[in-house]
Amino acid sequence: MALNLNQLQNIWDLHQKLDNLLEGFQFSQKDLNASLSELFEFLKNIINISAFYVETKDEKLINTVYVYGNCNKNIKLRDPKLKKVNEIVNIKSPDISWFALSIDVDGHIIGTVAIGFKESDLIESEEYYKETIITISELIDTFIYNIQSSSIKHSLIMGLQDALAEIDISNSLDRTSKLLHHSIKFKKMLIVYIDKDIIADSKNIKYVLYEGSKRIYDNNEKPFDSLENLIRSKKDFLALTPVELQKSLGMGSIALSYLAKSFYEEEPIGFICIETKNNQKLNTLAKELLQIFSEELRQRLVDLNREKNILRKYFSNQVITTLITTPNYEDRYLKAREEEIGIIFADLAGFTEMSEQILKTPERITNFINRWARGVVSRVFPLGATLDKIIGDCVMILFGPPFYNSSKEEIVKHMLQASQQIVAFTKSFLESPQNADIKNHPDYNKFGVSIGINYCHCIVGLIGPNNDLTAFSSGVNITARLQGLAEPNEILVTEYVKEIATKSNKNWQFSEKKSTKVKNVKEPLGYYNFISGR
Repeated sequence: MALNLNQLQNIWDLHQKLDNLLEGFQFSQKDLNASLSELFEFLKNIINISAFYVETKDEKLINTVYVYGNCNKNIKLRDPKLKKVNEIVNIKSPDISWFALSIDVDGHIIGTVAIGFKESDLIESEEYYKETIITISELIDTFIYNIQSSSIKHSLIMGLQDALAEIDISNSLDRTSKLLHHSIKFKKMLIVYIDKDIIADSKNIKYVLYEGSKRIYDNNEKPFDSLENLIRSKKDFLALTPVELQKSLGMGSIALSYLAKSFYEEEPIGFICIETKNNQKLNTLAKELLQIFSEELRQRLVDLNREKNILRKYFSNQVITTLITTPNYEDRYLKAREEEIGIIFADLAGFTEMSEQILKTPERITNFINRWARGVVSRVFPLGATLDKIIGDCVMILFGPPFYNSSKEEIVKHMLQASQQIVAFTKSFLESPQNADIKNHPDYNKFGVSIGINYCHCIVGLIGPNNDLTAFSSGVNITARLQGLAEPNEILVTEYVKEIATKSNKNWQFSEKKSTKVKNVKEPLGYYNFISGR
């Protein structure tokens, strides 16, 4: 039976007043129970209900039954139809006539609402009361949804922040995937991000693929062939479209969230791809949760890359991995201390003449130094070296930091090996086609690398206003002095280095002892020319 004009007007008035009331609830400090209690009093005055029933999750996301007026929490036992309401039901009990309907948001049922009347108060048609419960359900759904979604989002944010605070990013992602899967129930989730390598001047693509909350592929231990092929075939892999991902990886309906470098820079640092179950689209809450996860992960990756970029000024990727997965690594390994360490100074001999007569332009000079320094660092890092600093055309390298777990024999061996590699690389670098004009220069025999090596006590660690990793002592000055004495492609070592080397390896060969006076030092500095293997 259709509603008459008066009934339609009453429904419209109820809609307007109820909408205003619920809007006011959004800005109040009342909890859900207090708000529903006030809603009951409102409905009692407007449509003369005798009882009010709401079943939904409370602020702590615990399923709760709220009852007001002429009923109690046993109402579900007395009227079993209230246990599962999919459509409007009219339940008759000895004292109350109920009209009940599910509370639905985006096709997802988040609870049940029912209004109860005394039989003597039922003065309108059944269709009128059914329309009334529809109006109440449609308005109360947003109010309850906002409470629940706020609780879910708050819970997720706290959980994500805790999980992403874990030092090991791999463990962090495993924990966050479980948290997100609990809320979204996705089929698969692919997380892709970049790990920028400053020394190699490249961007390494990292990824992990989850089926449910279980890790099934990652770029380290179990690569995903289809994804690996896609990464290799796409120059701008991080800008892939959803269609490209679906087609290449054989996914169904997906939701894609890109991770930007910052709010002001659109350069992507990764993305999150979720494959939904049964090709369903994400509902509003799921989209919001994905966005929360994206932002929390974006910030974690930005912080992680920033931290790694600082460490990459000094250490190899292998050392960095150990550091960032160690709690309080700065205090444990990088705090200034006195240690006996190895030091190499390697300087490009004849660089001033090269710059003035051959390289000339600032662009070429900068490019030349960058390529040479990168080549040096990439060769000494695998031998356990730490980069102290690059001063113009001179590289200062330390052996020992940050873990100080190598013997002096190991350190000296690695320094001698490193020095040989630096000389060999510098020769090949100067003779490369891109430096043909250098090789053809009349003074080419004056060009090369001069190296000084020492093993001595130093104060070493994060020091100075910029908190840079460095070492200083009289031994550092002696190393610089040795490098200054060295001819192109010559390696000079202190007496102590020669002593350690010959005791541990009889095959190392050195020249006869030489000596030189050192400023502010009474005894002359004794040193040797390292000639083994050249």
